[in-house]
Amino acid sequence: MKNTNLFAEFEPIPTEDWLAKIEKDLKGKPIESLDWKVDEGLTMKPFYREEDLGELPNVARKTSDNDWHIQEEIEVEDGIAAIKRANKRALQTLMQGATSLLFILDNVISEKDFLALMKGIHPQMVSLNFGGLFTESEPGTVLEYFKSFLKKNKTKKTDTHGGVWVDPVGFFVDTGEYYETYEQDMMEVEGAILTATHALPNFAVINVDTTTFHNQGTQPAQELAIALSIGSEYLTRLTEFELEAETVAQHMQFTFCAASSYFVEIAKLRAFRLLWREVQKAYEIATLAPTRIHAKTSLRTQTEDRHTNMIHATTESMSAILGGADSLAVQPADLVHGASDDFTRRIARNVQHILKHESYLDRVADPAAGSYYIEKMTQQLAQVAWGKFQKIEQAGGILGFMEE
Repeated sequence: MKNTNLFAEFEPIPTEDWLAKIEKDLKGKPIESLDWKVDEGLTMKPFYREEDLGELPNVARKTSDNDWHIQEEIEVEDGIAAIKRANKRALQTLMQGATSLLFILDNVISEKDFLALMKGIHPQMVSLNFGGLFTESEPGTVLEYFKSFLKKNKTKKTDTHGGVWVDPVGFFVDTGEYYETYEQDMMEVEGAILTATHALPNFAVINVDTTTFHNQGTQPAQELAIALSIGSEYLTRLTEFELEAETVAQHMQFTFCAASSYFVEIAKLRAFRLLWREVQKAYEIATLAPTRIHAKTSLRTQTEDRHTNMIHATTESMSAILGGADSLAVQPADLVHGASDDFTRRIARNVQHILKHESYLDRVADPAAGSYYIEKMTQQLAQVAWGKFQKIEQAGGILGFMEE
């Protein structure tokens, strides 16, 4: 079947005619009164046409589809009884459709307890990730535990995906402290990357997490600039330890919150994918690493009413997915009250099931591509964020900027 231009029989309408019609409908008000100030330095017009865009970069993360991992976070408390509860919840979560798990390990855990936590989980069928204070301070230990788990399950290293999530630079930017010292923390990260390079090639090690800054009120362009600066800090410092910049980039991912400003959040993730490519080029990385993005729905937008939070989570999830998140964790609707329950966790998973299996948002690569409005917002948000990033770099990078 030949492609057919469905509008061939209609005369094209010049922009001037559209503007004249809008001005007439506004009854004397200037069209600029409809402009929307999105962020500092970023104002959007009420409508755009193809002539406003210029050449569009390709920011698709995949070429054939838009599938993503449905992730759930599981906090692992201290003690064998708590570990068994966490394992039971993990297995139940997987049975109910999750394809990725993030275990929050805040307490010291032994290899025996780690294996108990992983009991019954098939590592080749799910993305397994580990965060929390213990993981952050001893990523090499967690990696060794995981290697033992794979050996026990006779699983090939190339058949498993996931990561140990460490971000000492982001932790310092947030708290003003390191886990040990800057040098020691960086050496831990270096060791974890070397281990993952040889033993777990599909594992991310560095997780640049901007969610704390988001929940404290930073604007989208600021979030992007901070993420770029922290990522650049790792590329700079870890290459001083004689790691290749390409190796560091291959083991890095970024976590962003998706908030309630629907189109802005779509553009934010698309803009970051564009910008991180430019940072990699600046470090002369020959084969650009894929820009891994993990997204979470926002805590900042949660209210006291969990039904309202369910609605927020739906639109925020759509933004993250259309923006191209590789994985998504939907926050349970009662998390603002403390611990979540089985019902709200199930609803959080089902939001993603509906968007994937009923709305088919996983079927089309970069579904937002070609929308004049989103494409223009992506371009402008990238420009504003890049300017903020350059100011941080001129101050000596994110660490020098924090000292000012």
